[in-house]
Amino acid sequence: MSACNTARLAPVVLYMTGAAWAASNFASSAHLSLSDDALKDFDNAAWVAELPRPVRQEWVRRIRAIRLADRLAENQELQPQSRCFDGFAAHGVAALHIVRSTGGGVPEAFAGAGPAVRLAWTRYLAALRAFQRRDLRVRNLADHRTMLDRLSGSLFQLFPFLLQHQVDAIRGFGALDQFFNNLRDLAEDTAHGICYFPEDALARAGLRREDITSGRWRSHPGWRKLMREWHDRYLPELERGAARFDACRDLHPSLARMRSECRARYARTLGLFRAVDFDFQLFAAEYWRTVRSKAAITRAG
Repeated sequence: MSACNTARLAPVVLYMTGAAWAASNFASSAHLSLSDDALKDFDNAAWVAELPRPVRQEWVRRIRAIRLADRLAENQELQPQSRCFDGFAAHGVAALHIVRSTGGGVPEAFAGAGPAVRLAWTRYLAALRAFQRRDLRVRNLADHRTMLDRLSGSLFQLFPFLLQHQVDAIRGFGALDQFFNNLRDLAEDTAHGICYFPEDALARAGLRREDITSGRWRSHPGWRKLMREWHDRYLPELERGAARFDACRDLHPSLARMRSECRARYARTLGLFRAVDFDFQLFAAEYWRTVRSKAAITRAG
C-alpha cells in the first residue's frame, strides 16, 4: 500500500483522549509526514470538541479538508512519486474515500460556499505547492510576510460562519497564526533542515541558514539579534495586520472562541519562548511536555 492509499479513517469513539480525538477527526498523520501531528492538531483545535454538535461538525469537516491538503503536500514532498497532493488538488481524493469532491477539486466540506471561499481554497492549495518544500529559501521579510498571508491567510478564510466583511479581515489574523506556528515548530523544522527565516534578516544578524539548522545558533551572538528583530520589529507589524479581525464584534460564537483560543496559544508560546531566552530546543521540550499532559487527561466525544 502506498503512503497515501490509506483505508477509510475510523469514526469518532466516545470519550477518547484529546490527542486521539484530534487524530481521528482531523486525520492527523494518516499520511507520510515529518512528525506525528496529532498533538499539533490538539494544541490548535482541541476547543472544537466543546462546540455544540452541529457547529462542531461543520468545523471538523472544514479543518479535516484543510489538514489533509497540508499533509498530502508534505507527503508528496517526501515521496514525489506518490503524487498524492496532485490528486487531491484535482479531484478531492475521492478515490481514497477520505474527502469527496464537489467538482473542480473543491472538497464537499465547502459545498454551498460562496466564491470567496472557493478562491481561498485555490489560493491555499497554490501556497502549499509553493511553500511546502524542505529546500525553500525566503529572500526577505516582504516575501516572508507574503508566505504567511498566502498560507494561513487563505486557510483562515476557509473557516465556517464568516460574514462577508469578516473574510478579508481574517487574513491578517491567519498570517499571525502562521508566525506563531512556525515559532512553536522551530525545533522540529530545523531538525529536518527547514529554515523559514528570510535571508536578509539572517544576514543582518550575521547568521547563515546553516547556523540555524546545524545548532550553531546556540553559541552565535547573532541569534539574539535575530530574535530582537523578529519579536520587537516584525511581530508588531503582523499584529497590526491582525487588528481588523481583533476588532470584529459580530463574530459567530465559534469564531469568537477560535480567536480567544488562538490568542491564549500565542501568549503561551511567546511567554515560554522568552522565558527560555529564545532557546527553541528547551522551548520544544517544555511546550510539548505540557501539551501531552493536557491531551492525556482531556476527553472528547
